[in-house]
Amino acid sequence: MHICLATQDCLAAIEALYRDVAEEMRGTDHDIWWEFGAYPTSEGLKTAMQEKSLFVAQEFDGRATSCRDCFRGDSATSVIGAFVLDSRQPEDYVLAPWRVEAPLARVAVLHLLAVSPRARARGVARDLLQFAADQARKREAWTLRLDVFDNNEPAIACYESFGFVDVGSFDIDVGGGLRHASHLMELDLRDERRGCPPPG
Repeated sequence: MHICLATQDCLAAIEALYRDVAEEMRGTDHDIWWEFGAYPTSEGLKTAMQEKSLFVAQEFDGRATSCRDCFRGDSATSVIGAFVLDSRQPEDYVLAPWRVEAPLARVAVLHLLAVSPRARARGVARDLLQFAADQARKREAWTLRLDVFDNNEPAIACYESFGFVDVGSFDIDVGGGLRHASHLMELDLRDERRGCPPPG
């Protein structure tokens, strides 16, 4: 598996990934209401790609690859995960009692983490989280934050096992005029055990 910044060439494959994930979760106990075209959208993914905040995980014939090999051949079958990493905190994040007091410039936010249904139970989600945490540190963030629907127990368990702390469940805006109870979670990137000493 190789993780890197997404490019224009792979956007169609990333869109297919999000469609597959939304369809696989629809109607289940952990349905997170994704509907491609409403959330996420092609325009949103393209903007994230242009801002260098959209990352993609892929494999080529089951082998590790380098960036120059990404999406050669049948790219739609090589994409196994994706996420967006930026500093945009939804307005409702002000409700949370965040444990890491950080200025906006030191906050990273993880959005739209997804793993292909065919790549489950292979540690892909954990690899994506590690890559996201490493990228956030490179951007000199002190904390990595995210939100997750309260019914998405598999994702909550994954985040907690990685080290994220649940700071509470809140009714937050999830777009389209809809609200849903969601857990707000954060990973302290200053933790020496995770390779990043406290500032100062």
